[in-house]
Amino acid sequence: MIHMSAYIPKNADEKLRSLLHWGRLRQEQLSEAFLITRDTVLGFLKRQIEHGNWRGVLEVLKGKPMTKAGRYMLGELRSKVVRKLIMRMGLRPVIATALVLVLLPIILAKVTGEVIGWIRNRH
Repeated sequence: MIHMSAYIPKNADEKLRSLLHWGRLRQEQLSEAFLITRDTVLGFLKRQIEHGNWRGVLEVLKGKPMTKAGRYMLGELRSKVVRKLIMRMGLRPVIATALVLVLLPIILAKVTGEVIGWIRNRH
């Protein structure tokens, strides 16, 4: 059995509240950003698994991308989510980047089980 524990910052709620205030975002915008980020993460990871990059996906899910491929994959994922938030929500790049830094670990932790299921079904 594979045990995954993605890193969720202990003060994630506090960070989200301060980000809402700092970025002058409404709760609805945060919800929309969460959904966009989740959909982008799931699509990206599924494509990586389909291309055989399941080891890199596991590293990203664990929160410890140690290999060059894992670090590259995490960087690509962050960039893709930032671009989507900017395009779909019209956010400023600095706000989109800050949102991704807070939301990404939370979403990776939440989707770990689903993604592990995809990996198991492919192998």
